[in-house]
Amino acid sequence: MPERGRRPVAVLTDNVVKLRAGSDLLPLVEELLGGPGRVRVIAVAGGEGGRVHADAPTIERVAVEAKGAAGLVTVGSGTLADVGKAASDALLGLPHVVVQTATSVNGFTDDQSVLLVKGVKRTTHTRWPDALVADAEVLLGAPLALNLAGVGDLSAMFTAPADWQLAHALGMADSYSATVVDMVRVHGQEVLDAAGRVAHDPAAVTTLAEVLALSGISMGAAGTTAPASGMEHTVSHLIEMSMNRRGREAAYHGATVGVTSIIAARLWSTVRARLEAGPRPSLSFPSADVMEARVRDAFATLDPSGEMGEECWRLYAKKLQRWTVNRERLESADWQSIAAQAGRHLIEPSELAVALGSAGAPVHLSQLDPPVDADLARWAVANCHLMRDRFTVADLAFFMGMWEGEAVAEVLS
Repeated sequence: MPERGRRPVAVLTDNVVKLRAGSDLLPLVEELLGGPGRVRVIAVAGGEGGRVHADAPTIERVAVEAKGAAGLVTVGSGTLADVGKAASDALLGLPHVVVQTATSVNGFTDDQSVLLVKGVKRTTHTRWPDALVADAEVLLGAPLALNLAGVGDLSAMFTAPADWQLAHALGMADSYSATVVDMVRVHGQEVLDAAGRVAHDPAAVTTLAEVLALSGISMGAAGTTAPASGMEHTVSHLIEMSMNRRGREAAYHGATVGVTSIIAARLWSTVRARLEAGPRPSLSFPSADVMEARVRDAFATLDPSGEMGEECWRLYAKKLQRWTVNRERLESADWQSIAAQAGRHLIEPSELAVALGSAGAPVHLSQLDPPVDADLARWAVANCHLMRDRFTVADLAFFMGMWEGEAVAEVLS
């Protein structure tokens, strides 16, 4: 129990043991905070595999248990950091320190959390952490697959910025910043070079941790996750949402993003080739009725209640309206210039696949743990553009008439 007269520090963690130099990390954290008498541990339970979900009940529970504490220290993964940021925000800015325990994702250092809303993954503004602690010895204590997931998450730097710039060029996004993109993109080769050494090299995990931190900061600076989240993340989100609905844990988020970044790079390669070759693409402008039926139908099997379809349509409708309003601009766009601008950010899909595969990371959805079956892969890739209002290359391919069965099969092959 906390000592009388002194407010405790709340420590948020889960049931997964984190190691530093072979020893349990949590007692060390407690000791550095003044001993067990100064600490109130909040241990949230995960599902299959011990993984926690950032949903409303979890966040509410943490906020209730942390109320009155002097501060909150989150010890764990990116999902725990998202929960901690959301709870800190709910408690009107309770000081929050994150102790990163793996190079798994880029979400430790931004002011947003990926939360489950009606079964749909939604990026929600929460609060910057006040500090991040990333210790190479702690990071090396994480499972290799979890550290490699960070390489996968950072692989989005080779596709997402092209989506962001595309959206801005077409009037489908309010802003774009090359400066923000380059905060991370200039480190791309360093990340790929470090990937094969994360199992044993403190310098390699330090490089990954630093670039992951920069990626999180870049999203906060941009006021959107668009610098690091494009088509590849929507495919990953749909896979994770489907697995959750089945009562199963999906593969590590970053591992999935690594594979879906290869898929997004393949689609970009196809779309760029079409735009560069000419002639001007013939664009479709479907009605709201047609697209509402398509969105709801896409998610009806996954969630027969219709809640998921309603949530996805709520945001997709905004994107569709913007596409329709911008029709004159879109039909007169300089497509060859747009394709050339996108090429500045992109990487050859084969180059990314070789780099990830050489490091021991999965390069195909069937290689994930657990694997994604062919039906789920096709569904997630084919419908990724329907889940939110952010415009990506998948939206452009759809409106160009290039995103039907054969095209989907091609990028998955």
